[in-house]
Amino acid sequence: MTADELASWLHCTRRAVYDRVFRGQVPGVVRVGRRLYFRRADIEHWLGTGMMTG
Repeated sequence: MTADELASWLHCTRRAVYDRVFRGQVPGVVRVGRRLYFRRADIEHWLGTGMMTG
C-alpha cells in the first residue's frame, strides 16, 4: 500500500501519514529506495485493534 492509499484509509493527508511514520506511530513500514510502502495486513491489524494514536 502506498502513502496515498493509507492517507485515504485514514482520511488524512499524505503529509500526516509521513509525520506519523517519522514519529514511529505507524506499523508495517517498508522503505524501497526513497519511497515508503505499508504492509496491508499490519495496517488492518493496527486499525482493528485501536492502536492508532494521535
